Amino acid sequence: MNTNITKRIHINPQSKGSLGKSFEAEFRTAWLNYHQIGWNGSDLDDRHQSFADRHPEQVQAYKLDGENESKSALLGLFRNVARSDAPVHVIDCRAQADGLIVQALDSLQLLSSLASEGIRFTFFLFPSEDTESMNNLLDLFYFAGDRVDYVVVHNPAKVRTNLFRKSNIEAELRKFGAREITLPVVTSITLLAIKRAEAKAGHKLSFAEVATPGTAHLELMLAGEMQWAMQQMFRQYDALAGLLIPPAQMPEVEPQNEPEARPARSNQPMLNLGE
Repeated sequence: MNTNITKRIHINPQSKGSLGKSFEAEFRTAWLNYHQIGWNGSDLDDRHQSFADRHPEQVQAYKLDGENESKSALLGLFRNVARSDAPVHVIDCRAQADGLIVQALDSLQLLSSLASEGIRFTFFLFPSEDTESMNNLLDLFYFAGDRVDYVVVHNPAKVRTNLFRKSNIEAELRKFGAREITLPVVTSITLLAIKRAEAKAGHKLSFAEVATPGTAHLELMLAGEMQWAMQQMFRQYDALAGLLIPPAQMPEVEPQNEPEARPARSNQPMLNLGE
């Protein structure tokens, strides 16, 4: 573990949308809140701004529009990160913004300059089932190399054929210390109920809000499913906390007993939140 790290920046600059990037980020920020780890964030998805809407007090929205304007916006973003006291900064990117983000990271030498201040990036990479998207993932890895850490996120609700497993890119990422997590599949009934609750509330709701019993956002059984999903993710985040937060912020985690084996259930129609 690199003990010189004082801040972490979480980002996924992949070009493809509808991979579940925003879905996973909600679990991650809920985990940070659970362990009382300070964080703030940036929403680069000017088309939706769901991240900023869910966390208005912690997340600032930015617009990426054109090469020069985007470069200036990203420079301002990362300067703010360097000045912030929060040990973790979470960035939610829109689809098709990878070229603008990588160009800014490269031309401004952000990976190295921020590293000199004790700030290290963690790239969240989502394997998909199309070759173009996997090539984009490979390009990001070749660009960043050992200058960042990696978390590979598998989303079985979105990816039926996993081109990542047993591939050369999987082997290379593991050499660089990459860790893997798998998103839980949440029933369409619960996800649609969350959307209805958000429409009723007039704004987006964080997963912690909808999963809290007694808030009346969801029926008890549906809130229970979200609690279950959060527990699945929290265990995985606990296991790779060293890639998510600075060493000084490491939480004390009690060992988790392995869940008892249960009979397999029949498959039900399920879906996941998209971008």
